[in-house]
Amino acid sequence: MPHYYFDLKNGARLMDLAGLNCSDDADALAKGTVFAERISLDTSPRASTRYVAILNEQGDEIFKVPVRRRPAA
Repeated sequence: MPHYYFDLKNGARLMDLAGLNCSDDADALAKGTVFAERISLDTSPRASTRYVAILNEQGDEIFKVPVRRRPAA
């Protein structure tokens, strides 16, 4: 099963050192989307510049999932 890493980028990179096994690229993208949605709970004004970078086993960035601010309730 391929291994993927999910780094958070916001100017600097917060590296995921453990990563996760995913069945394929689509599964990795689905998991990255869930991570980005969870991070969106952050109401920081800089949140709109954040994204989850999904890297494959070779360290190549294969997807970017933007972290969007959730509207105020």
